[in-house]
Amino acid sequence: MAINRTLLQWSRTIHIYLSIALLTILVFFALTGITLNHATLFGAEPTVVRTELETLPPLPLDEDGMIIDSPELAQLLREEFGLRRALVTLEIEGDGLLYIDYRAPGRSAYVEVDAIAGTASYESTDYGLIAFLNDLHKGRDTDVIWKWLLDISGVLLVLFSLAGFVLLLPNNYRFKRIAGYSLAGFLLIGLFYGLF
Repeated sequence: MAINRTLLQWSRTIHIYLSIALLTILVFFALTGITLNHATLFGAEPTVVRTELETLPPLPLDEDGMIIDSPELAQLLREEFGLRRALVTLEIEGDGLLYIDYRAPGRSAYVEVDAIAGTASYESTDYGLIAFLNDLHKGRDTDVIWKWLLDISGVLLVLFSLAGFVLLLPNNYRFKRIAGYSLAGFLLIGLFYGLF
């Protein structure tokens, strides 16, 4: 099959440089794919830390005596619990209760602040390194930068694959052989999946 030489040159360049750039990403997703498929083998016992604050610093309240979102609250979260205000969800309940929820890859935390009693209780759970890596693989509880990295990686992997496909087109024998092996592999996987 005749292919434009410029297209072949561009495909070769894209394929070579993207293979270098994507090596780490491919290895990461391959290994975390294995740990996700066999979570019981790689699971660790979560580490739970609990803390109680018997007295709270002065926090601004609204006219109903409820804690309001404020710089003082952000400072309390940062200094006492190591949480950044931008990464937590606040839920204000009646009776002066404020619930604070924090989620991150492989970790979660929960704070209950009682404005009337002037106390706070904190519970943090660390699920371990493998859970952290698995959550990164899935994009669970990650920030926007990681989500962009996942999207960009997906686009680059598609470009890498298409460039490799274009490089195969001029070699008719190799293309047919690889296409046959690929089709047989897909059929075997489909058959295996259907039987089991």
